[in-house]
Amino acid sequence: MTGNKRTRAIGTSLLALAILALAILALALIVQNQANFANDYLHDQLAEHGIIFTPTAGLLPAQQKVPCLVANAGKPLLTGGQAECYAKYQIGIDLTLVAGGQTYFQGHYNGYLMRQKALAAAKTAPNDPATLALQTQAQQAEQTANDLLAGEATKGLLLTGYAFSVMGERLAQAAIALFILAGLLLIAGLALLIRSFRRLAPEQPAATRNSELLVV
Repeated sequence: MTGNKRTRAIGTSLLALAILALAILALALIVQNQANFANDYLHDQLAEHGIIFTPTAGLLPAQQKVPCLVANAGKPLLTGGQAECYAKYQIGIDLTLVAGGQTYFQGHYNGYLMRQKALAAAKTAPNDPATLALQTQAQQAEQTANDLLAGEATKGLLLTGYAFSVMGERLAQAAIALFILAGLLLIAGLALLIRSFRRLAPEQPAATRNSELLVV
């Protein structure tokens, strides 16, 4: 390969490496931007709700055995990890006391059945004390269902926020990997450039070498 062809080949390789490194660097910046957005957005949304972890003295016995609840006791809820802890162990354990561990669907259905009984009794015996008792029970069942709905909805939203934070963490990790890859390509390009300079260094002409030999 002649010197010109070798120079062109090296130049093409360096250009390809430079373009690839710039493309990866641009992708890394985009991914990092999205990771920052995910973390900042979640933080701001959680801060707006003003959720505060229950102080240690206010925790249930079962909750006092949960390390993350104890560690965050009295602190504001601002991160995805805190959101997961609060949802699973603060709200999750609290909900077991609302209706004996029933879900919203179960509580709502039981309330519906109770209302139907109360309505049927009101048609046949509106002034019967048993009818009034059924109506009271139906109201209580409806309130229980509403409490379960509010708790489960909040729990679900917090867990969604936690999932959003995990996505942000994965994006941040991907951005770091891309930055490293771009750096390695840059190093490879510099190494190729240095090596090319050494290879393209002009050789000593044959006539000069022969004259030196004659002088010796």
